[in-house]
Amino acid sequence: MHELFSFSRKERNGIVILLLIIFLIILIGRLIPLIVHPDQPDFSKWEVEVKNYLAKNKSEQPVNGELHAVAFDPNKVDSLSLVNMGLPSKLVINWIHYLRKGGIFRDKEGVKRLYGMTSGIFEQLESFIVIPAKPAFPGSEVRNGKNKYRNNTYSDTIPEHILARRAIQERVSFELNSADSLQLVSIPGIGPVLSSRIIRYRDLLGGYYSVSQLKEIYGMREENFMAVSPYFTIDRSGVRTFNINFSTIRELGRHPYIGFRTAGKIFKLRDKTGKFSSADELSTVMTKDSLIRLLPYLKFSQ
Repeated sequence: MHELFSFSRKERNGIVILLLIIFLIILIGRLIPLIVHPDQPDFSKWEVEVKNYLAKNKSEQPVNGELHAVAFDPNKVDSLSLVNMGLPSKLVINWIHYLRKGGIFRDKEGVKRLYGMTSGIFEQLESFIVIPAKPAFPGSEVRNGKNKYRNNTYSDTIPEHILARRAIQERVSFELNSADSLQLVSIPGIGPVLSSRIIRYRDLLGGYYSVSQLKEIYGMREENFMAVSPYFTIDRSGVRTFNINFSTIRELGRHPYIGFRTAGKIFKLRDKTGKFSSADELSTVMTKDSLIRLLPYLKFSQ
């Protein structure tokens, strides 16, 4: 035991020196912050900008949360009117999105259940909301003394969701070659993905000459097409044609009705026989169905 726990003179001196080094390191660590003062970041400019932003945001809010409401029909109101009344932007977006998807407010409680609607906002709006006793669905229109879809009285023979869809179909119609993505997604059955595919395919084709071409779009099932086709009209003046006698192989290959394999055949045939003067000359390199679909896009000028 004496040999295990005893230290020689040299070992004792080493321990003392080690303890002194540890003490000096701790002391230096405590003294450095007192001697060297790190630069403090200047937040004054940032604080001023934050105060200005908060002041501006506060000035734009209605005083004491009050709205500038006026009498309105919640089924026909537009986004500008809602913003002018002082409604929050998120509530306005949800409101307009609900209407574009075919939603209808049949009573004031429907407005109250709108996502983002608070009790305080609804209390200020409630007395200004005007909803007709019988919404003007096409099923309730009287033409020449007769109801368009039923007899003179408004009954429950046809479900309300079908009447709402008919109402949208009659008051909404978009020209397919000029419709933008916002108009497309407002149609029931067309979401953001399908909307982007419709526009992308339109750009590749050079425009639609028939609504039935929507069937060719990936993801457009037959039931989808039957649901959305009544919303579209076609203006064939918007179709972009190309001259097959002067188009490059890349331009031909990018067209959905040709493809790069057929484009190569057309290019070789044109080099061999000269410029084309009619569609019949293409029948040797294209099927009859493909050629018929392609005709509205072709020009044969020399």
